[in-house]
Amino acid sequence: MTKYSLILFVKAILFFISCTSSQISNNVVVTPHPLATQVGQTIFELGGNAFDVAVATGFALSVVEPSMSGIGGRMQAIYFTNDSLGGIDGTTQVPSSYIHDEYVDGYKFIGTPGVVHGLIKLHESRGNLTLQQLLKPSIELAYNGFELTKGNVIRLNLASSHLQNNSKTDKYFLSDSLFQIGDTLIQKDLANVLHEISKHGIDGFYSGWVADKIAKDMNRYGGFVTLDDLRDYKSGNSVIVNGELDKYSISSLFLPSFGPIVIQLVQLLDSWPNRVKTSEDYINMIYSTSQHVYSSSRELQFLPDSLKNIISSDYNKLLSNKISKDCCSKKSLDDNQDGNTAHISVVDSYDNVVSLTQTVGPLMGSGVITDSLGFVYATTMGSYLGITDANQRAYSHISPTIILEDNSPVMVLGAAGGSRIPTSVAQVIYRHLLLDNDLQSSITKFRIHPDAEKVLIEYHSGVEFKFDPDSIFFEYDLVKSPARFGRVQAISRVNDLNKWIGATDPDWEGTVFDSDFK
Repeated sequence: MTKYSLILFVKAILFFISCTSSQISNNVVVTPHPLATQVGQTIFELGGNAFDVAVATGFALSVVEPSMSGIGGRMQAIYFTNDSLGGIDGTTQVPSSYIHDEYVDGYKFIGTPGVVHGLIKLHESRGNLTLQQLLKPSIELAYNGFELTKGNVIRLNLASSHLQNNSKTDKYFLSDSLFQIGDTLIQKDLANVLHEISKHGIDGFYSGWVADKIAKDMNRYGGFVTLDDLRDYKSGNSVIVNGELDKYSISSLFLPSFGPIVIQLVQLLDSWPNRVKTSEDYINMIYSTSQHVYSSSRELQFLPDSLKNIISSDYNKLLSNKISKDCCSKKSLDDNQDGNTAHISVVDSYDNVVSLTQTVGPLMGSGVITDSLGFVYATTMGSYLGITDANQRAYSHISPTIILEDNSPVMVLGAAGGSRIPTSVAQVIYRHLLLDNDLQSSITKFRIHPDAEKVLIEYHSGVEFKFDPDSIFFEYDLVKSPARFGRVQAISRVNDLNKWIGATDPDWEGTVFDSDFK
């Protein structure tokens, strides 16, 4: 071998080593329920990629977290694959015959479900495994039953009167006595529906016997969803919004998601002109910025001319200085509600990344379940979302988010929590990427949220900090009940280790599967 050939050979080896060493070594999935996370583990071990796992765990949450998500609800997802971003809009849609009025019956609040169409569209052309493989664990969980966790018990017991007031069947999630931890919940009718979907895909839900039962039930009890609404429903490709954040690019979903205000919140925090050294400084900064965003930008994001400023780093640098000097707006904040939602974050060793949020809205959604189907329908119309126009998609604070550095994913996250999702996601990003807190502590530390003319401060067991009330510039309330400030599921890339690290919100029962730690 000549000297020149030897040099080329050494360079090739070094190049190979550098490429190999940058390859992420593990797969991670984070969900709000341990059984859903176990399903994700199973799918990874079968050879599934991040898309397979996101879809399988989405269906699993429909079984094990029925009060928060389900196939009668809505979903939105953002993903990264093959060096590009995409998104799926599987939100519920107002039926074509809907006429706005003051309704009190749960059936009147039901739109066309989007979860099934959205999950299957996410899987198509991107997954490695078959739909039958992905749905098999969920079907088994529904048919054989699973043991209720403490969270399951609390939510199902709280929802009993809501179901009694709205459903025309008492076969589901109701019993003569309160549910207890360790009780087995069997859902054979739901298993039958999932089996139909596994065999026929989208047609297994939006046509055939499942669609016929939905349409007949709606017609019988005054709902607006028809067979045509079901057959015509299509999930769409979401519009991605991007904003600069120091060396990063933060990407989320445009309407009907509220990703733009997540981007603005983080940019405002990054540009905050005052030093943030104490809890008091942090509270004053978060309240000042979030109060402005929720009282102004939340509505302005609907206007194309305003959107470019909302996600502009240069604009938000100027705005942050202004807010710090003359905070705060006195405009009341409307629709400041909690939400029972489920978020999934998934990554694999090939840089496939999925951030997926699905929900039925408030606890047990509309409270309506069709006899012989066994799943609850989301709330779409009515005061909860304020949607009134036929064929309109449901707007939501849902904000699944991915952060890139040099066009490579470094963080994926999202949250449950209704209107508190954007502030939760923004605060975790700020602490982890801009303050260099580790991922778990970024999620665990107290969060705050604006409420009219006062600040709400998370203050319960597990959240520790000290502050001087005289140093808080605004009226405030200490919120001592857990899970009121979003429930975040996040994954971050640790470049030094060439691996992903997952973290789940301690306020919920979520778990992490990491293929490096089985």
